[in-house]
Amino acid sequence: MENAVSRPALSVNRVSHFVRYWWQRLLHNLPQKFLALLLAFALWFVATEDRRASIQQNFSVAVDVRDTTGGSEKRAVSGLNPASVIVTLSGSRQRLAALNASDIQAFVDITDLPDGEFSRTVRVVGPDATRSLKVAPTVAQGRIDAELSRTQPVILSVTAPPSDSVPRYVLAPRQVTVSGPSQVVGTVERVITEPVTLSQGNQTEARLLALDAKGKTVDVRLTPSSITVDRIDSGNLPIRSVPVRLSGVPSNLSVLSSNVEPSTVRLIGPAETLARISSVTASVVYRPGTFSAQPSLVLPDGVRALDRVTVQLTVAAK
Repeated sequence: MENAVSRPALSVNRVSHFVRYWWQRLLHNLPQKFLALLLAFALWFVATEDRRASIQQNFSVAVDVRDTTGGSEKRAVSGLNPASVIVTLSGSRQRLAALNASDIQAFVDITDLPDGEFSRTVRVVGPDATRSLKVAPTVAQGRIDAELSRTQPVILSVTAPPSDSVPRYVLAPRQVTVSGPSQVVGTVERVITEPVTLSQGNQTEARLLALDAKGKTVDVRLTPSSITVDRIDSGNLPIRSVPVRLSGVPSNLSVLSSNVEPSTVRLIGPAETLARISSVTASVVYRPGTFSAQPSLVLPDGVRALDRVTVQLTVAAK
């Protein structure tokens, strides 16, 4: 019975001794330990100050247009100015260094605005742990118009036609959909590919461009935005490039200036005949004044030209 009582007492003594031991260890050199802890905290604070410091950084952000206006008619915006703004954010150096312009939202809301010109304040939504300080410019203008879509054939543009073959190309698709504000879509005269260079049997993806009557690009949406171009011709044909010369000028007229475009043409025909041709003559009907013409070419039988010649002339009477 006595042994049973002494065993718990022994366990209590051991625990008490253990606690007393570690308590003494904790209090031993306590001021020095506390000073070391403060020093470690101070070193950490200094070392991480650069990360915690708030800095400012500018981002160039594209302006988006938001329109939740109801109704069956789609609307589009043209002439948005500016197309991008400079957004100044503040935050930690580490946070800002990890950001891209695409992480920031800059937009104008045109919901329920009537069709026509508008001017709206640019709103900015920055990522978490950042603060938007400034946006410049603060206002964006544009025009709201009904959206129009229409199909347009694609015209292939080739960098340099080969001189020893007649290339044949297949475009897929041959037509695209042009969409955008009706006033802008109405200015599109043609849709062309970026100039391509393809060898026989090869294929490439060509980006599309919408052009107006003056050959300037038009900001519209093209669907698809690119097409596939296949070159399907095979083998070489007897082709020769020769310079173009103008026909004789009547004795009562004088040519003050002339320009032939292109200055050389590609001819196709029997190899023996092509070998004897050193130049071709463009048959021009001369008259006083400044004019342009597409003259016919004087060619031997069995030979035809692959290029069309345009002549610009200034002619005066003697």
